[in-house]
Amino acid sequence: MLYVILLIAGLSFQSNNWYKKFIDIVNHLDGVSISVVIHQKQFESTIIDTGFIEIKGKNKYILELQNETVFINDDIIKTWNKIDNQLIIDKKVEGEITIFDLLTGDFKELSLGKTTLVGDYVKLDFRIESMEYDGSMIMYNSGQPKEININYGYDQSVILTVNNFKIGELALYDNFNPQNVEIIDLRE
Repeated sequence: MLYVILLIAGLSFQSNNWYKKFIDIVNHLDGVSISVVIHQKQFESTIIDTGFIEIKGKNKYILELQNETVFINDDIIKTWNKIDNQLIIDKKVEGEITIFDLLTGDFKELSLGKTTLVGDYVKLDFRIESMEYDGSMIMYNSGQPKEININYGYDQSVILTVNNFKIGELALYDNFNPQNVEIIDLRE
């Protein structure tokens, strides 16, 4: 019993180390490819979608979903609406926070909470103070993500469950080039 208490106490003090481990593996030099299931809940409504995330480097990532693709290259955002075959080009808004900021370590206002051992995984609680969001990351001991949960309001949440995680083997980012699309450029 004393061993378990000491282990949990030790994990609590290591929140920064666990988050660094997570950031290091997700931002691997060879890039990462992640297959995810996304559960979004807003009050009585629940949407479940599957997709792929590739992180090629700092501010270079793509989210591929069934009906849309979001492509980020530095401060340029390209969103391809596959249903209407529209490509919307815009610039990142200064101070805007996205899930990718959490994955790449760019959350400046992230407060790390307690760390707990959950079976073979580590659960790291966090809070985004400016937006009053709470959440948690569940990861393997290597730092590889298993699940990210963000609660952004009463009865409102997003859960990303990782089905597959690969270092390298990027196929989506470099090949993003929708053809014969209506282009809507919102940059000023």
